[in-house]
Amino acid sequence: MNRSEAGKHNVIFGVYPWAFDCPGGGERQLMAWKFHLESQGHNIRLYDPWKPVPEESKIFHFFSVMPGSFQLCEYFKNKGYALVITPNLWVTPETKWNYPHDDIQRLISITDRVVVNSLLEAQALSEVYNIDITRFRVVYNGVEQSFFQPAHPELFRAYSGLENKRYLLNVANVESRKNQLLFLEALKNYPDLTLVVIGHARDAEYLEECKRVGKEQFHYIGPLEYGSELLRSAMAGSEAFVMPSTLETPSIAALEAAASGCRILVTKVGSTTEYFGEKAIYIEPDSIQSMSDGIRQIFMMPVGCLRERIHDEFTWGNVICDLEKVYTELLSECGE
Repeated sequence: MNRSEAGKHNVIFGVYPWAFDCPGGGERQLMAWKFHLESQGHNIRLYDPWKPVPEESKIFHFFSVMPGSFQLCEYFKNKGYALVITPNLWVTPETKWNYPHDDIQRLISITDRVVVNSLLEAQALSEVYNIDITRFRVVYNGVEQSFFQPAHPELFRAYSGLENKRYLLNVANVESRKNQLLFLEALKNYPDLTLVVIGHARDAEYLEECKRVGKEQFHYIGPLEYGSELLRSAMAGSEAFVMPSTLETPSIAALEAAASGCRILVTKVGSTTEYFGEKAIYIEPDSIQSMSDGIRQIFMMPVGCLRERIHDEFTWGNVICDLEKVYTELLSECGE
């Protein structure tokens, strides 16, 4: 049941201009939060530079720390809005100069709340950017209920032409950060397995290199409709879901695959351990040997071992109340 008018939050969501040209997990998170907040009666608007800012809104929630974002966030801050930023960023003291450190620190320093996807992310960002940990709030990522519904593997096999091939599934944009190329090197030790990748190609040259290295062991599908029966069929027919990225916070696609019953092999860099605990196989993303060992070990994990954990802790419906609390807390501090 929707809440009364008095309990509604009016929030503007913003992101950098080209984010949805090749959407990833951050954009999926944004739209999921929008949908589930609206289902609770809140009014969520997507920032539109061609229209006036709605006067009734009190909170501006920005989903990125992309360079060039400071001016827009500062504009809303100066207009009296409470500013919330979700960085979706994993950075450590060792890697901080791989990113525009000063720009990110400047942006985070003006926020009222930094909403992150894990306690590990909060601790890392607090240390690297010297921001008091009390300004951070954890709102976990989640999955839609549809991913718990059974799907038939034959649908995807017929669509993809894989027939009886055994495959590992990767749902991700094709780019160096997702690390498909190095994983294909490790997969050469398992010639009976194919890596199937579903997603956009953010880097066309990287995709061509994956095709060259992977040969018959690489099968690129391209993007499929989010949450579709075909996507869930691909998960149902896979031997395991793999996400060998250089970092993850923690990969919404991996959460969705776990909800579907897939075994999970995932990078250990980022916040993945906070979500999957001891029921996933973790790999070092810069080590072919670690990936090769992980492929062998994943078959020792029981199918469906993460479904209950994901269902109980990481559905969007379960986690959205924590974001509501962040907004309520902010407005209370502002005297609203």
